[in-house]
Amino acid sequence: MVRNNTMFFVPWETIHESNPQEILDRRETITRVPFLIMQGALDDNVLPAVQERFVRSYSEAGGDIQYQLFEGCEHEWVARPGPQTDRAREMVKAFIARQVNDS
Repeated sequence: MVRNNTMFFVPWETIHESNPQEILDRRETITRVPFLIMQGALDDNVLPAVQERFVRSYSEAGGDIQYQLFEGCEHEWVARPGPQTDRAREMVKAFIARQVNDS
């Protein structure tokens, strides 16, 4: 992932232009779409604290955001069958249904 990022963001400093947290920190004008974030509590790629900060920032910017922490799960837990994956899929279905029914 790091290699892909260094290939895409040239020069490297341009990574900051598209960082969602930094966009909110700069108070840029954005379209605030409904957001669902599902996070593994054991995620060592995107730490829960990073996501929780984004959730607060997005909400404070007037965005509709739902955050769910999945205990005992790492970064890509939904790639494997199991009860937490089933729960995540049901959450996604319900989230999408709400968006479709509210529009």
